[in-house]
Amino acid sequence: MFLKYSTTAGAILLAASQSASAVTINFDYTYDTNNGGFFSGADASLRQSILNDAGIYLGSRLTDSLAAITSSGGNQFDAVFSRPDTGNLTTLTNFNVAADTLTVFVGGRALGGSLGIGGPGGYNISGDPSFVNTVPQRGQLGATTNPSATDFAPWGGQITFNSDSTWYFDNNPSTTEAFSGNDFYSVALHEISHVLGIGIADSWKNKVSGTDFTGASAVAEFGGNVPLESDLAHWQEGTQSTVMGAVQEALMDPTLTTDTRKLPTKLDFAALKDVGWQVTAVPVPSAVWLFGSALVAFAGLRRKQSITA
Repeated sequence: MFLKYSTTAGAILLAASQSASAVTINFDYTYDTNNGGFFSGADASLRQSILNDAGIYLGSRLTDSLAAITSSGGNQFDAVFSRPDTGNLTTLTNFNVAADTLTVFVGGRALGGSLGIGGPGGYNISGDPSFVNTVPQRGQLGATTNPSATDFAPWGGQITFNSDSTWYFDNNPSTTEAFSGNDFYSVALHEISHVLGIGIADSWKNKVSGTDFTGASAVAEFGGNVPLESDLAHWQEGTQSTVMGAVQEALMDPTLTTDTRKLPTKLDFAALKDVGWQVTAVPVPSAVWLFGSALVAFAGLRRKQSITA
């Protein structure tokens, strides 16, 4: 029996939306029961739509082929994760995950000063050697665990959003109007990026030296080793990169300025490459216009909100 990545790391930020994705991120609301559910109520469909847009945008940039995980007979896969509504560790026995798909359990609860927490799930596996290899590898060639890890292939994970935060839910993320509050779209993309292994995967940790990240793609993009926060899971506060040529604070630094949207920068996508994902150079054609349209910055000094627990 094996248990991997049963702990979660927290953080949040952003992304943009699209329509066709190489990797499908499927959001499951089964464990969104706290105080009636964060994704329930009059604007439930809007909140779910924004989250789906964020998942589609990031998924569309990933071209990895992920093997299905199918429990059958003596081959058993148990998904282990922290329930978004309670934080309690939960195990789902004989769980299945479709090919090229991640299953992410989402919900909300009070998180104090953090906007969200998220990360990949853990697992227990038993069965024949081929099946036991499939669960952590999902068909990827590089090792996905331990000091030799160069790749990452999770089954999915969990994300919790702060139910006490003052959120902005954008009914059209393709536009860039001024708004007030913490941008839910930005936070969703930051947390999905943690599920994808940034700050958490062994293939990330293996590239951390002291308080710097030394992944080849990130170093090439940044022009040197990239400074990290003390948690070693986020870029140093204020780290800059670019989005479609425009300078922006990187998605995966630890805070989000209120009333402001952040997109994943070239540095953030370079980090996904270093974790082991195959990342396309540009969004799918149907999303290029959206990616470029969200680059308007809002002037003025605003309070920054921590996105990590």
